[in-house]
Amino acid sequence: MSSQPTTASGKSNNGQRIVVAGGTGFIGQRLCQTLVADGFEVVALTRSQRGPGSGDVQYLTWEPGAPATGTVRDALSGARAVVNLCGESIAGPRWTDDRKRVLTNSRTQPTETLVAAIAELDSPPDVFVQASGVGYAGTGDAAVDETAPAGQDFLACLAVAWEEPMKNLTIRSAILRFGVVLDLAGGALPQMLLPFRLFAGGPIGSGKQWLSWIHIEDAVNAIRFTIDSDISGPVHVTAPHPVRNASFARTVGRIMRRPALLPVPRFVMTAALGEQATLVCDGQQAIPARLLEAGYDFRFPTLDSALRDLLTD
Repeated sequence: MSSQPTTASGKSNNGQRIVVAGGTGFIGQRLCQTLVADGFEVVALTRSQRGPGSGDVQYLTWEPGAPATGTVRDALSGARAVVNLCGESIAGPRWTDDRKRVLTNSRTQPTETLVAAIAELDSPPDVFVQASGVGYAGTGDAAVDETAPAGQDFLACLAVAWEEPMKNLTIRSAILRFGVVLDLAGGALPQMLLPFRLFAGGPIGSGKQWLSWIHIEDAVNAIRFTIDSDISGPVHVTAPHPVRNASFARTVGRIMRRPALLPVPRFVMTAALGEQATLVCDGQQAIPARLLEAGYDFRFPTLDSALRDLLTD
């Protein structure tokens, strides 16, 4: 019996190449490690000369805003999949006009470069998997799936611009609209937990805003699932049970054994963050309808199960 690693579809991974743009980022590093462990040849596109992590990952320098070099096109040619996770973090500096341009260009330029390069290949990749965000649908209280129209705020416009170059692809493609990815190693969770560690945790604003979240392991597994299945188009990469902010605070407080009673008024967040306060004061109730319909089995479907995995030994 063969001992070669296999994909979810049962096919051998041996010799199959997967190219990950943004492979040195928060999700990208975890994805690359998982793919290597599963027997894939992994090429990570990076703007730096050296990448972190496993020596089994091949790091290839590229410039996202320029036409793809012959070396990059060679990596893309015949690949099992291309996964594009490029994009500056939406947290950090205030959303000035200059910062908004950086956030937009860091998403659109890599996508445009990859799409253009793939169009020139005689042997294009089997599938292109593109990152985006659940902010596509704007903020609100109603549950939304992947059929929801685009919103009008900055995060919605950012997602629309991020996804626009995908219209030029002729191969199978999937647009993964991520919610808040939970992991202690990066992303938003360490900052979200800080007030609780200081015994000052509690709901933010009204506490009624929705948080569409996903455990890092399910986020990575959803990418793998997308590659191995025939799913295409927009896909919400969120857990099936989003929670309101007040419920998130109570769950964190219970698991960490910390109080969760000190609310932070919206005006305080707005004064501190400006327009960026929408990240914590507004939200989306995003439902992963496409993943559920395709048969994806969430390892951490509830916030309680996810946080207990991350916060307890």
